[in-house]
Amino acid sequence: MNSTLDFGSLIREDLANYGGASNLAFNEKVKALQNAGQEIYHFAFGQSPFPVPQPFVRHLKETAGINDYLSVAGLPELREEIVEFHKEWDEVSLSVDSLIVGPGSKELIYLTMAVFGGQIWLPAPAWTTYRPQACLAGHQPRVISQPAQQKWKLKAEDVESAVKDIEGPHLMILTNPGNPSGCAYSREELEDLTTVCRKYKVIVLSDEIYARLNYEGNHVCMSKIYPEGTILTSGFSKWSSAGGWRLGYAHFPDSLQSLKKAVLSGASHTYSCAPANIQHAVARALKQDKEELRTYILSARTILHAVANYCQTKLAAVGVEGHVGKAGYYFMPDFSNIRSEMADAGITTGQAMCDEMLKSANVALMPSSSFLLSDDDLTVRFCYVIFNGAKCMEELELLGDKNVLNNDFVEKFCPDLVRGVQNIYDWVNT
Repeated sequence: MNSTLDFGSLIREDLANYGGASNLAFNEKVKALQNAGQEIYHFAFGQSPFPVPQPFVRHLKETAGINDYLSVAGLPELREEIVEFHKEWDEVSLSVDSLIVGPGSKELIYLTMAVFGGQIWLPAPAWTTYRPQACLAGHQPRVISQPAQQKWKLKAEDVESAVKDIEGPHLMILTNPGNPSGCAYSREELEDLTTVCRKYKVIVLSDEIYARLNYEGNHVCMSKIYPEGTILTSGFSKWSSAGGWRLGYAHFPDSLQSLKKAVLSGASHTYSCAPANIQHAVARALKQDKEELRTYILSARTILHAVANYCQTKLAAVGVEGHVGKAGYYFMPDFSNIRSEMADAGITTGQAMCDEMLKSANVALMPSSSFLLSDDDLTVRFCYVIFNGAKCMEELELLGDKNVLNNDFVEKFCPDLVRGVQNIYDWVNT
């Protein structure tokens, strides 16, 4: 005989309305529609369109049988190669002993929030996961607005106005390059932010997961500008397309070793170590295949730059403006030009607009309200990744040394993306 017991309320009161990651949940919904036979142009999920670099794959075949528990901080050889990688690409000196390798930088960001005893600040728009992570860690994060007219970038006066009357310590999450905005900070902009952060002792957790995908190759690492106050996080999900491999890292400067020690302790009690075979494979690739990986990175940048320009130009032609992405996979087009027409149809929120586009245009987008903007804001995060990255890399190689691609390349080799953008264009015009 089956019986039930009422166990009462089992969830922390502050998590009563807690939900899963909105981007992952929506991705699963879209995938289900596609698997059911619907043609959906999926601009709502930031997964790399490119294949995992062949050096990673080759070395994983060699290391697949390795099953040791590794150091909680990560394989020493991998940490050494990460230090060399950043020295080469960012001209910044990191410390092997200050690095923690984990199953994705996402986990390390959460653990940093979980052990931090102070106020967490989230510049908005912000990646969907930061706020839920902070709440799960027992914090009540505060939001700092980054308006569109600032190209979605934080200014020093925004930080000073927010923190000056709030008791610290302070931890601010800075995503550079931006997600969902695709923005990229200049050295001067980071120097201005650093002046204020030093004044008010604001720790910056600089999430630089998209750094290698800066189209102009001029990414500025915050650890170079504010070395004593920056926790640098990154990984291999974006530039090397290994999102499902779950490998990331965090670097803590000398002045924040107490945080590093606490995060390392938390890691030992949660995930033990990142997958051993993947750590060994990536370490070997970084050491032995530098030129092949460099070619891969430059190819991905070139293709993404062309796709970004195509999407921004095409949508701007129908009045949907947005600052063109400078790095990564995203930009934020604004549909305010048809606000009144949508209002006449009963559509007054970004979510309702995205629901209608999914229904009538077969286009999947996420509203800016998912990224800490207001419900009635009509910008969206546009992920321009629905193309065959392997095919594009092959065609780019055939073109030879070509650093700039035009719309002809996109229209020829990115047909799904082109059709999806056209569907949006037509929907706006109807």
